[in-house]
Amino acid sequence: MRGDQKLFIFAVTLLVTLVLLTLLCVFISKKLLKKLTRRSKQWWLIIHALSVIIYFGGIFGQLLVTSSMAFFSDQSQIYVGILFISYFDHYLTIPGALASLFTGIWLALRTQWGGLTKYYWVLTKWIGNMLAILLGSSITGNVVYNLFPKILSSDLHPLQNPLYFQSRRMLFWGISISFILLAFLVIISYIKPWGKRKVN
Repeated sequence: MRGDQKLFIFAVTLLVTLVLLTLLCVFISKKLLKKLTRRSKQWWLIIHALSVIIYFGGIFGQLLVTSSMAFFSDQSQIYVGILFISYFDHYLTIPGALASLFTGIWLALRTQWGGLTKYYWVLTKWIGNMLAILLGSSITGNVVYNLFPKILSSDLHPLQNPLYFQSRRMLFWGISISFILLAFLVIISYIKPWGKRKVN
């Protein structure tokens, strides 16, 4: 199976998993008739905000290391850069992204917002966060865990390998887009634009 086919299957599997977990949250929420109390809502908001901070920290760290790799000339430096990107991914970006997605879903379902589709900004946040997770995991996953190991195991020095520059560029743009998308989602969380959806 080709690399792009594996990437497509991974992306579809991840999307289906996220949608199924969202539906599970909706199902559990419907069984619990009472909304969150003021105190429990505050705690959920704190967990949600901390998750977003962790998510931002992971993406910002990956972006910083990826940008710095343009100045690396030694193969061991490049290897350490890739290692740090994978650490940021495993220990900050992925947990932060999943925690912020599901705490956000839970808050939308169990508070005055009344679900994921009643307000445009809540719907945008839900879809946007899933897109950011898909984009980040597909691009970062493909480059860090598929392309970079091939580059490092090659006899060519990474700086003599065109695939290294192409992969680094792809990683930089993928992480940059994820960062911008996440910043947009944080902004609309505070502005809460577009109002309530009109449902017939």
